[in-house]
Amino acid sequence: MIALLSQGALGAACECEDFVPMYLLLVEDNPTDRMVIQARLRHAFPSAQIMAADDPIAMNEQLKRDGCDVVITDYWLGWSDGLSILQRVRDRWPRSRVIMLTGNGGEEVVAGAFKHGLYHYLLKPDGFEELVAVTAAAMESKRREDFNELMAMIVNSIPDAVHSVDAAGRITAINLAARQMYGYSERELVGLSNEILLLAGRRDEIRRMHERALRGEIVPRFPTLQVRCDGAEIPVSMTMLPMRRGDGPIYNVAFVATAIGKLNREAGLASARDESHPPRHASALSIH
Repeated sequence: MIALLSQGALGAACECEDFVPMYLLLVEDNPTDRMVIQARLRHAFPSAQIMAADDPIAMNEQLKRDGCDVVITDYWLGWSDGLSILQRVRDRWPRSRVIMLTGNGGEEVVAGAFKHGLYHYLLKPDGFEELVAVTAAAMESKRREDFNELMAMIVNSIPDAVHSVDAAGRITAINLAARQMYGYSERELVGLSNEILLLAGRRDEIRRMHERALRGEIVPRFPTLQVRCDGAEIPVSMTMLPMRRGDGPIYNVAFVATAIGKLNREAGLASARDESHPPRHASALSIH
């Protein structure tokens, strides 16, 4: 399953995110401005679904939707104002990016809007020139958040216990199965040294394996003993996968543990692999 996740599922998810339709809502009661903005957005984002609300009834109808990625709203509306629209949008769709267009909104208005989760604001009419770029950044931000949430769901659905360790040896993340296996909550474990989960006699060897994984080597499965929060020893089959962010350098190592039946303590302290065997290098687990 881990091999599938590292080579197939992650890559497929990265490719598919570019094909997920994005939903944009334009809240503007000035017909000329609405026409100009819609034309620019449609030209820049031909695959996006662009909706418009020019009165309270249309706005209420749009808010019935399950979700919206980016909302662009004028501040001065004949029937409402941008701050009220921002608050309603954030209440209905908490993760939506909201961009506000304003002709003469003061600093207090803008500061209040940011406190309520405003993504960006632009001044009319000059801001029309920047709107496409800002909207593209908002869409990418929302897409990235959706992708990260999806990957978190996938990782938490894996029956293997997975936790990540950075170059300094600190635990940076832990999935649901690992929390159940080791008996720690995420808050209790993240930020601590990985050695808290290791037998004292095994720490130097695991540290050397961790260093190899940071250099790009996939450490194949080996039997070992991990330590629960209550001190109990857990026999597991462990592998280590290098992790990189996009095309960047390796920054974490995923420790993947599968619970096994009984394990002789001497076997758990034995060397994990034959050092004469050529190291296995492969594409690192890619996180976007």
